[in-house]
Amino acid sequence: MIRIYKKCDKTINTPWGVEEITNFDNYDKPFLFCISPQESINKSVFGTIKEGARAARVRTSDEFAGGFKLSEMPIDFLGVKIDLNDKDNSFDLVNDFFYPFLKIGNDIKKQARKMNFFTYCNATNRYVQIEAKLKEKLLNDGYLENEVNDILSQISLISIASEIDISKVNATSMLFKDVNDIDVQDSISRVAIKKMTNLNRDTYTGYLRSNGPLLFAFNGSGEHNLKEYYKDDNLVKSSLCAVTSFLLDNSIKNVNSDELISISPRMILQMALKYNAEFENSDSLLNKLDDEITYNKTPKYSRNEELLLKELDISYLKLAKTTMLLARQEEELKKLKTDKQILISEVKDKCSDVAFHQIVVNNGMWNNTDDGIDYSAMKTDRIVREEYEKSIENNVKIR
Repeated sequence: MIRIYKKCDKTINTPWGVEEITNFDNYDKPFLFCISPQESINKSVFGTIKEGARAARVRTSDEFAGGFKLSEMPIDFLGVKIDLNDKDNSFDLVNDFFYPFLKIGNDIKKQARKMNFFTYCNATNRYVQIEAKLKEKLLNDGYLENEVNDILSQISLISIASEIDISKVNATSMLFKDVNDIDVQDSISRVAIKKMTNLNRDTYTGYLRSNGPLLFAFNGSGEHNLKEYYKDDNLVKSSLCAVTSFLLDNSIKNVNSDELISISPRMILQMALKYNAEFENSDSLLNKLDDEITYNKTPKYSRNEELLLKELDISYLKLAKTTMLLARQEEELKKLKTDKQILISEVKDKCSDVAFHQIVVNNGMWNNTDDGIDYSAMKTDRIVREEYEKSIENNVKIR
């Protein structure tokens, strides 16, 4: 079964910082849909959603960032999880969520501008599939191909550490890539290395194809890990956050605008270049970004509030882990009790009263009702059996 989760503040009831969305009937909020390459694993799914929020400079348990209050954000951070234990296939991402969302209202391009995607590694392929289905449905609804391409161009895609070809997607897209990451090295990595060498730089920002998807390539550590893109001394962090924040801020501005405020690859390129840490200190650039992006004046936490929240986050996680451990131990205890009852029943049905008392009663597994008989001094069933077999053997010999 497919489940959609939303990033939320950590509480006793949501210690992992996510909650499932079960009703989409009136859902019309701009979103950043974060897709993990391991869609059936909670840690990967929830972690990718959190990293999407970090890229938007929202305060998370990992980083204060811009300090934006998640609960006050006019945008949601969503993610998808495939529950392999639930075989219910009635829910379809495109048919039941993305396409109905896209068709809300009278301006489909403005509605498309509320849709932003954030993918890591081969999860980018999931977006490629989503866009293909959206395109098919729009064409079936009577839109011309150039109209469909125009609509889809207002969706944004941020792809990180991927070797999935995004050169043909219609969404306004940017690929962020460490050229030293051997897990996703490809022809794009090799071209970027050549360009960086020729320019004598550690980053390259440009088009994957003419006026199409963009590339931010950098000379990184080579470790294939999403968290590598958020290291404070990393060349990519400030540009990644700038592009993400710009796209989401634009989605919010469109909600409050009568006319479409469109996006284009050129706008994204300008943001990536403006906040390129190769030419200025990353912390300084991020401070500038936090002053520039407001998300329609979304409130921010103070540093004192952040210290308290950090303690709360840790406490909620500890409580959740303790609760999970307690639940496992209770299950184990329940199983032990069941096994014990089965053992008692088997001994009672298949052994003598002597054996029952010697095995069950004497070991405290049964309430001892003293009948005045000392069963411990009596012969065990084994001894009785051995003596019986020996007597049979002797009788045979005598005959």
